[in-house]
Amino acid sequence: MKTPPSPDLPLEVLGMFRVVFKSASRHFEKIESAVGVSGAQLWALSEIAEAGALTINQLSSRMALHQSTTSNMLDKLESKGMIERQRSTEDRRVVTVRLTDAGQAALSKAPGPFRGILPEALMRMEPAELKQLKSSMEVLLRLLDFKSEKFTGEPLGTPISLKD
Repeated sequence: MKTPPSPDLPLEVLGMFRVVFKSASRHFEKIESAVGVSGAQLWALSEIAEAGALTINQLSSRMALHQSTTSNMLDKLESKGMIERQRSTEDRRVVTVRLTDAGQAALSKAPGPFRGILPEALMRMEPAELKQLKSSMEVLLRLLDFKSEKFTGEPLGTPISLKD
């Protein structure tokens, strides 16, 4: 028979989740205030800047986002004049995105880390610690009564509608 945890332990872990997500939220607010783009949009700008140019699929892969989410995000960045799309002359189906001067200016005044504090912290974890965390998160997700796997491909800080 499984021994239940002390009542304090789940509450301590819950407090840790609050620290992680509220800290990430505060970082997103700083970005929005300083640059006028979301945290995910800033990450996208930084990935494009690092590569020089990317296709939507390449950017989706780098950010672990669904392609339609990435495309919608790029539409917003394009409307703000921060990126431009260029169709390949060799294959008209291929479209790459590049930063504009406005996109580069946004990056230069944005608070880091550009990926966001949670992805950056995960990247700095030791592989064994990250595997342990992944295993624990898998258990937690199995125990959640209400969850949607579709959130896997959406950026943190994205508002959720009631129909999600």
